[in-house]
Amino acid sequence: MSAEDRVLTLIRDQGGPQTTQMVAAQLHLSRSVTSHYLNRLADQGLLVKNDERPVQWRLATNETAEQQTDGFRQFVGATGSLRDIIDQCTAAVHYPPNGLNILITGDSGVGKSFLAQQIYEYAQANKVIEADAPYIVLNCADYANNPELLSSILFGYVRGAYTGAETDHDGLLAQADGGYLFLDEVHRLSSENQEKLFTFMDTSRFFRMGENQQSRHATVRLIFATTEDPEQVMLGTFRRRIAVTVHLPNFSARPVDERLTLLTALFHQEAKVLQRPVVVTGAVLSILVHCRHQGNIGYLKNWIRRGCASGFKDQAKQPVIRLTAHDFGLTGQKTLDNWTDITIEPTAAVQQQTTDTLDQAWQHFTTAVAGMKAPADWEYQSLMTQLQTMVPSVPAWEAAHPLHGPHAYWFHSILQQQFGLAVDATLESLLFALYRRRMVLPAAQRADWGAAIRHHYPRAAHVAAAFYQHLEALTPASQESLQACLTLLLHDYVDETIQLKGMMIAHGERTATSIQAVVNQLCGTYVFDAIDMPINTGVAAVIEKAQRSIDALDTSEGFILLVDMGSLSQLYTALRPHLDGDLMVVNNLTTVTALDLALKMKQHLPFKEIAEAAEQYTIETQYYTGFSQSPNILISCISGLGISEKISEIMKQYVPAPIKVLPVDYAQMKRKLTDAEQANYFDQTLFVLTTNDLPANSSVPFLNIYDLLEQEGTKQFTDWLRPYVEPGRLQQLNEELLRFFSIEGVSERLSFLNPDIVIKEVEGVITKYEAAYHMTLDGKVKLNLYMHVALMLERLLVRRNVAVPAVHPSPAEAEFIQLSRGIFRPLELKYNIRVDDYELSLMFEVYKPYMTV
Repeated sequence: MSAEDRVLTLIRDQGGPQTTQMVAAQLHLSRSVTSHYLNRLADQGLLVKNDERPVQWRLATNETAEQQTDGFRQFVGATGSLRDIIDQCTAAVHYPPNGLNILITGDSGVGKSFLAQQIYEYAQANKVIEADAPYIVLNCADYANNPELLSSILFGYVRGAYTGAETDHDGLLAQADGGYLFLDEVHRLSSENQEKLFTFMDTSRFFRMGENQQSRHATVRLIFATTEDPEQVMLGTFRRRIAVTVHLPNFSARPVDERLTLLTALFHQEAKVLQRPVVVTGAVLSILVHCRHQGNIGYLKNWIRRGCASGFKDQAKQPVIRLTAHDFGLTGQKTLDNWTDITIEPTAAVQQQTTDTLDQAWQHFTTAVAGMKAPADWEYQSLMTQLQTMVPSVPAWEAAHPLHGPHAYWFHSILQQQFGLAVDATLESLLFALYRRRMVLPAAQRADWGAAIRHHYPRAAHVAAAFYQHLEALTPASQESLQACLTLLLHDYVDETIQLKGMMIAHGERTATSIQAVVNQLCGTYVFDAIDMPINTGVAAVIEKAQRSIDALDTSEGFILLVDMGSLSQLYTALRPHLDGDLMVVNNLTTVTALDLALKMKQHLPFKEIAEAAEQYTIETQYYTGFSQSPNILISCISGLGISEKISEIMKQYVPAPIKVLPVDYAQMKRKLTDAEQANYFDQTLFVLTTNDLPANSSVPFLNIYDLLEQEGTKQFTDWLRPYVEPGRLQQLNEELLRFFSIEGVSERLSFLNPDIVIKEVEGVITKYEAAYHMTLDGKVKLNLYMHVALMLERLLVRRNVAVPAVHPSPAEAEFIQLSRGIFRPLELKYNIRVDDYELSLMFEVYKPYMTV
C-alpha cells in the first residue's frame, strides 16, 4: 500500500476529522510529507479540509469515498495513461439527470467491453443507479445480416408483427430500463436501426415492431463500442447524439509499465487456475511486452493461456510452473536477455511496493527545486549532492522488478561503454527507482529549470538524452524530469570544456558504436557520438540521420564527421546548412584515426590545426553526383513529396528492380535542370512524372501526372515503360494509378462509406459494362463513373423510400437497365438497397456515347 493510500485509510478508519499532525504521528511521517499527501487527496475530491485552526481533514463523503477510490481500480491505466478517459467516463456517469451516452472506440482486444462493464459497476458503486440495475450486452455483429431481427431484439415486438410473432415481447431497451445497455460492434447497425435509436436517445420513447399507436418509455444509459472509424460507418445524426467518445489505444501504444501490469494480471488469472506459483522468465516477458498483434490484450490472453497449458503439461508434478520461450513457441527469437524473471503467486495479486524513505527524500529535492529561479553553480552542486544522498534510500527489492534488467543493461551499455563514463553503478538503482515511480519535478520549474541545466552542462545533457532514448517513456513529464536529474549526476563524469563536436557513421550492426566505445573509454570521457547504419543504406539515408543528430548539437565551435564510405563533397554540401561552425568530413573511419582526432579534441587544439593534420589519413574517392547511378524515373509534385511518394510506391510494384522510382523535391529538380553544371544529374533518368510542366529547354522527357487520365497521356506513359514492363502488368499499373486518383477525389465527398472498399466495388461494375458493350473507357470517363456510382450508393443507403420520377426507356435504354439489374445485384444485397430505374437511366446517359451494340 502506498503512503498516500495509508493516509486515506487512516482517516477512513478513524471516522472523525484528523489534523495533519495527528496523521503524521500515527503513520510516522514528517509533517511536510503528510501535508503533501493530504492536499493531493483533497485535489482528487477524496478529502475535505475545514477552515478551523488547526486544519482538520475528513472524507468527502463517508458513504462513497471508498467506492470512488475503488471505482476503476481494476482498470490498468486508470490513474496513468488512461486517466483522462476515465475522467470523461465518470463525468458522463454523474451528469444529470440520466448521464450521457458513451462511445468507446479502439481496435479489437483493447478492452472496450471491460471498460463498459467497469462504467456500469462504477455507477452502481456510486449509487447513480440502483444496486440491482440491469446491465445488458448485445453484439450487433451477431445480427448484422438480419436488421429486422435486430430491430425486434432491441425494441421488442407485438403479436402478429411478423410470421412467428405469437406473443408480445419486450426488447432490450425495455429490459435495460433503469440501467445500462451496451451495444458492441455498433457500426453493424443498419441505418434504419440507427435512426430508430437516435430517436430514442432524443425522447426516451420507442415503438415495438408492429406497434405504431402507443409509444413506450424507458430510461436507459447507452454505451456503444466499435472497432471502426465512427465518421465512416455511422450516420452523422446518430453520432451527434453521443456526447462522450473515448478511444482506447492498442496494447503496444500503452506505457511499458502498464503493459507489464496487464501481462502480470493475465498470468495471475492462469496461476489461480493452476493453483500454484508461476515463474515467467525475462525472455518471455521481453517478447510479450513488445507484442504488436492486432488482437491486442485479447490475443495475449489466449497466447498466455496456451503457454501456461504447455508449461503445465511438462511440469504437472512440479510445485512451481516455470514458463520459458519454448512454451510460447518463441525459441530462436531475439530478446533482451536482461529482463528479470517474475514469480506470480496464485493466492494474492502482485502488490506494487513503495518506500516512504525515498518518497520523503524526493519530496525534499523537489521542494529545493521549486525554490530555485536562476540557479547558480553552487546551487547545482547542492542539488547533485541531494540526489546522491538518496541512493541509500532505495530499497533492495527494486532490483527484482522486471523493468530493472533493461534499465541496468542500457545504463551499462550507453553510459559506461558507449560514452566511456566511469559512472558509479549505485546511481543506476536510484535512477531506476525514480523511473519506475514516474517521478516528476514541479511543473512550474520543470521546463525553465531543465533548460538552464542543459545550458550549463550541454554535453552531460546530450548523454542523458541518449540514455533515455533507449528507455520507453512512462510519461513525457517524468522522462523530462529524469533527464534533468541524470544530467546533474553526470556532471562530474563529463568534460564540458571540450568545444568541438565529433560523430562517427559506419555501416554495420555495431561498427560505429564499437569504435566510439573504445575511443571514449580510452579518453575517459565523452568525445564522440556514433551512428550505426544498415549495410544496404545509401548516402541519402546517412545524410538524413546525420542531419537529425547534428540539429540536436551545438556545433558553433566546429564539427568533425568520420564515415566509412561515401562522397565527401555530397556529405559536406548536405550537412553544411545544418551547422553553426566549420565542418570537416573524413572518410577513413578506423579506431586509430578516431582516437587520434579525439585526443586532439580533448587537448582543445584549434579546428584548423586538427583539419590540417588530418591530411595524413584522409582518403580521396571518386564519387558520382546524380539522383541515381541506375536508370531512374523521377516523380515530382509541386504540392510536396506526399503525393510523389504515394505514386512512387505504386510504381515500384510494377517497374523492375534495376530501374529506380524516386520521389524528388520539385524546386530542387527545377534548379538542377536550369544549372548547366548539374545536367549530369539526369543522365540516367528515363522520364519525369510531374504536376507542373518542366522548362521548355529541358532535355528530359516528362509527362504531367494528370495527363494519365487522357488516352494520349496513357499511350505515352505506356510507350516509355513498354521495354521494361509486360503489357498485362502495364495495364494493372494504369488501373492502380487511376484507382489512386479516384480514391483521393471520392474520399473528399463520401461521408459514410469507406472509399477504399467502394472504389474496388465500382471498379468491378465498370469492368462488367466494358465487357458487355466491348468498350474501353479512358481515365477521365472512369473517374467520372467512380464518382457517380459511389455517391449513388451512399445516397441510396442513407435516403430510402424517396419518390423518383417515372422512366420511359427506349429499347436500347431498356436493355441497358435489364443488364444493369444483374450487375448491381451483389451490391444491392450487400448494402440492402435497390438501384431504381431512374438511377440506371442516368447512368445510361453517361455510358451511351461509348457504347457499341
